[in-house]
Amino acid sequence: MALTRSYKHTIAERAARDPEFTQILMDEAVALFLNGEQAMARMILRFLFNPT
Repeated sequence: MALTRSYKHTIAERAARDPEFTQILMDEAVALFLNGEQAMARMILRFLFNPT
C-alpha cells in the first residue's frame, strides 16, 4: 500500500475546492505564456481542465 499520494490528485482536489488557488494557477499560466514559456503554460492549463 502506497503511503504517499500523487501530487496531481492533491492539486486537482485543491483546485476543485479553492477558486483562489485555481485563479493563481491560471494567472501563472498567462504569465508563462507571455514570457515565452508556452509549453509550461499549456501544461498548467491542460492540468486544470483535465486533471486525470
